[in-house]
Amino acid sequence: MKIAHVQVVPQLSGAQQVSLDIMSSLDCKNHDLYMICAKLEDFSEDFINQFNEIGVTIIEVPNLKREIGKHDYYAFKDLYKIFKLYNFDIIHTNSTKPGIIARISARLAGCKKIVHTVHGIAFHSHILFFKRIIFYFAELFSLYFGHYNITVNDFYKKYYPIANTKTIYNGVDFSKFQVSDNSSSPNSGLNFAFFARLDDQKNPIEFINAIYLLKVEGVLDSNPDVRFTLAGNGELKSKCESMIKELQLESTINIVGWIYDKNKFLNSVDVICQPSKWEAFGLNFVEAAFFRIPAISTKVEGIPEVVLDGQTGLLYDGDAEGLKECIKKFIFNRELVIELGSKARKRALEKFSMQEMVKKYHQIYFEN
Repeated sequence: MKIAHVQVVPQLSGAQQVSLDIMSSLDCKNHDLYMICAKLEDFSEDFINQFNEIGVTIIEVPNLKREIGKHDYYAFKDLYKIFKLYNFDIIHTNSTKPGIIARISARLAGCKKIVHTVHGIAFHSHILFFKRIIFYFAELFSLYFGHYNITVNDFYKKYYPIANTKTIYNGVDFSKFQVSDNSSSPNSGLNFAFFARLDDQKNPIEFINAIYLLKVEGVLDSNPDVRFTLAGNGELKSKCESMIKELQLESTINIVGWIYDKNKFLNSVDVICQPSKWEAFGLNFVEAAFFRIPAISTKVEGIPEVVLDGQTGLLYDGDAEGLKECIKKFIFNRELVIELGSKARKRALEKFSMQEMVKKYHQIYFEN
């Protein structure tokens, strides 16, 4: 079979990792595998290497971009030509832009099976109401051109009443991770880490502001063994660096950039902090949980299905003050870090394995 996944950004973030895991579970000797994505950039090296290693052919579509513009028309034409030329058996679109233009062009090109996974919605509350309505009805319209609509959480299912929508939770290949022998101790220092893209959605600014509030309260002075790490890259990198300098937090927050060796990084973290404004799932919560790392995050969209408040992490309503209070709770109760971290690992292994995820996708791919 010829199977193609369509992504926009050629960078190994959450949705792209899911595509990689699904495609790595398919035998490239029996199937021709393709990744269709936007123009490859300097930051795409890891993306290219990982897909090439499992025998995936990458097809670039330079007009395929996250932003809305006249290039979308040309991207639609490019995708239609590609779908006609290759005559794919399965086209799996991921996220909003491919879910609209690639799903429609695939159906018009006569693709036999079109699967779409909703990794996030474009009609969330942080955009203008008028745009929200347009995005929502554009996505509802595109539903008619696909065969299977998948969400990565139950929360999103309410938005798709006209489709037979199924939830498949994202999964992690835990076999590639290894926890170091250095066991945590409530008496050892704590490393709170932000580990995501540096953009408006992931909200690193709130992480920095919360740390500043801790400094103003004197919490950091009385707990010198507490440290903070900012890991990731993105359009807010310069702003984050300027804020850290302006608030005189250079000696408090360690900026480490994009993480390529997750094993090394996560073995150094005690609590993961992700103050997302919107979030479909949060694959890094599950990855961190394997290392017995509890999470602090916001009560938005699919996060409460991944991080159980008070059981595998702490959730708050979404402001720097709320994040600060959650961090303080762990600082002043270090046994809680170990307790919730252990529960997080147990739940991750039981509920969010890659094997379970790919099994469900295989059922969709290969059922008659």
